[in-house]
Amino acid sequence: MITYIELRNISMEFRRKSSDLLRSTEATAGTLIQRFKAYIDTNPFIAETIRIKIDKIEYDYNECFVRQAHGGWSVICPPVDEACHIKAMYDYIDAIIQNNSNVLGFAMHYYHASGKKYYEIVQDFLNKAFKPLIDYINDSISMEMMALESEGSGNRIVQNIGNNYGAINTVSGDSNSISNSIISNALSNEIVEMAKQLLLVIDDADICDDDKEAIKDDLETLCEQLSTKAPRKPRIRKALTSIIGFVEKLGIALAVKGVTSANWQELINKLSELINGT
Repeated sequence: MITYIELRNISMEFRRKSSDLLRSTEATAGTLIQRFKAYIDTNPFIAETIRIKIDKIEYDYNECFVRQAHGGWSVICPPVDEACHIKAMYDYIDAIIQNNSNVLGFAMHYYHASGKKYYEIVQDFLNKAFKPLIDYINDSISMEMMALESEGSGNRIVQNIGNNYGAINTVSGDSNSISNSIISNALSNEIVEMAKQLLLVIDDADICDDDKEAIKDDLETLCEQLSTKAPRKPRIRKALTSIIGFVEKLGIALAVKGVTSANWQELINKLSELINGT
């Protein structure tokens, strides 16, 4: 049986692989799409997750990725059935790889404004074509992690975040989970959205890879915890402390792609409000 730590490692590895793919250029996309496909095929948890989803599904990816529709640009028409969509994306990656991994060649068939650089065309294509597959895998990993957390909760009595009672630890009597009696779901959702936006740009920050991974781990922890029914205050407090340390240590280096020190400070303020209000 897979462990929580193993899932955390898979989450971090997959996030790197998918981020590399979505940020690839016309020069690197061919290699990175092969690495991505090899990873999801050889990682037992991800491979089995996909297999279960698309097993016995019969769907032609050309119905989703319509080449030169009506004699013009190719278009993406996702099917309503999620399993069909997952299979279409999975098979389309195979088709690209079998065509010498010519990602730019495929991307050029889809609408792009004149004057766009090749790397922009490639990135737009990859995001539109395969981001839903990446999101599905990430969600599957997170759901399994939450399930393991729930199984390991012991004697903790967990109430839904939408009620007014929070969670009570029957051993210590401490309130360890964040209640909704004072902090609204809106604040939690706001923090999650802020964390997700910061996750999108952190790879471009002028900091070392170890710091990038550590910060992303903290931001991912926030997203995971605040998306559960009973977020664990100690984990959120630990992530907050870590983020404060990084902001103090790295300062301006964290400002990239429209993200400023004010954005990081706003996240810290919101987290402090959430923790101190519960």
